[in-house]
Amino acid sequence: MKIVRLICRLLVGAVFMFSGFIKGVDPLGSTYKFKEYFEALGIEWLAPYALTFSIIMIGAEFLIGFCLFFGFKLRLSTWGSLLLMLFFLPLTLWLAVSNKVTDCGCFGDAIKLTNWETFYKNVIIMIPILVLFIQQKRFKPFLSCSKQWIFTGVGALIISGVMWYSYAHLPLIDFLPYKVGTNLAEKLKVPANMPKDVYEQFITVKDTVANKNIEITVDTYSNDSTYWGTGTKYKYVSISEPKLVKKGYEAPIHDLTINTETGENILDSVLALENYTFILVSTKLDKANTSNIKEINDLARWATSKNLMFIGLTSSLKEEINEFITSTQTPYLFYTCDEITLKTMIRANPGLMVFKKGIIVAKYHSNDIPSPQEFEKKFITK
Repeated sequence: MKIVRLICRLLVGAVFMFSGFIKGVDPLGSTYKFKEYFEALGIEWLAPYALTFSIIMIGAEFLIGFCLFFGFKLRLSTWGSLLLMLFFLPLTLWLAVSNKVTDCGCFGDAIKLTNWETFYKNVIIMIPILVLFIQQKRFKPFLSCSKQWIFTGVGALIISGVMWYSYAHLPLIDFLPYKVGTNLAEKLKVPANMPKDVYEQFITVKDTVANKNIEITVDTYSNDSTYWGTGTKYKYVSISEPKLVKKGYEAPIHDLTINTETGENILDSVLALENYTFILVSTKLDKANTSNIKEINDLARWATSKNLMFIGLTSSLKEEINEFITSTQTPYLFYTCDEITLKTMIRANPGLMVFKKGIIVAKYHSNDIPSPQEFEKKFITK
C-alpha cells in the first residue's frame, strides 16, 4: 500500500501543481474565465473580484500540488485537494450538461479540454485523492513541522513571483495564438481542401391530425410529397433561417479585424506592410493604465518620423476614443476590434504589439514600453 500511496501522491501533486502553474503564468486569463463563470451562474456582481478569486485559486491549487508532490503538510494538503475536487466535480458536471461555458480553463490556454473531458478528468483524479484521504493517517513526515512550513513558504513565493511577473509584465510563457513569432497572414488562411461550414434550413409543418408541429429539412420537405401533396394532413407553417449543423475548419486566428470608423476592415493592408508596424491594444480605453502614456506617445512620434505605422486598436466607442485622445494627447489614430479578440492578443491594457510583414516580432506590457533608442538598438541597428 505504501507504493500505491506514493504513486497517488505524486500523481495528484503533479496534476495540481501543473494546473496551478499553467494558470499562474496567465492570471488575467483566469480572471476572464472567472467572469465567464459568474455570468453563466447569474452572479455578475462578483465580477469586480474576479482577479482576487483567480489569485486565491491559483495559489491554493499550486500549493496543494507542491506539498503533495514533495511530501510537506500531507494531511492538510490532502484535505485541500479533496475539498477542491468536491467543489469542482459537481461544477464541471453542470458545465458539461449545460455547456454555458465552453472551456473550463482548468489548464489555462496550454491544454484545451471539452467540458465532458474535464469532468471525466476530475472523476479519474478523484480516485487517487480518495485513496490519499483514506490513508492520510499513515503518512509519516520526514521533516519537522517548522521545516515543512518553511518549504511550503518557498512554494508560495514561487507561485506568487510567477503570478506577479505575469500580471505586471506579460505571461511568463505565452500559450495564446498571438505569441511572438506568429505569422498572422498564415494563421488567418483557410486551406482550400478543408471542410466548410454546413448549413441547413428547416421547415415547420403542422400535423393537423395529431395537432402538433414538426420540423424537417427543406430537402426532406421537397422530396417527400407526403408533406405537400394532395390530401396531405400536413400544413406548412414557416421556414427557418439557415442553421449551422456541422462546423467546418476554422483558421487558428479568425476573428481579428482592424475596422475604420466607416466599418472597413484594413487588416490585410496592415499585415502586408514591409516595415515595422506598431499596434497599441486596449480592450477598453476608459480602463486603460495611462501611467506610461508619455513613453507610448514618444515611441509613436518617433515611429511616425521614421514613416512607420503606429495605430491603436480598441473595442471602445467613438466617444470614448475621442475622450482618450484628448486627455492623453494621443498622436495616432484608433481602429476597432472585438473585445474578446483584444484580450486574446495581449494580456495588458494597454499593450503594444510590433509586426513586420505580418509576423509578430515583439509584445510589450505598458510597464515595459521601449524607448525609441532601445527599439532601434534591438531591431534596426543590429
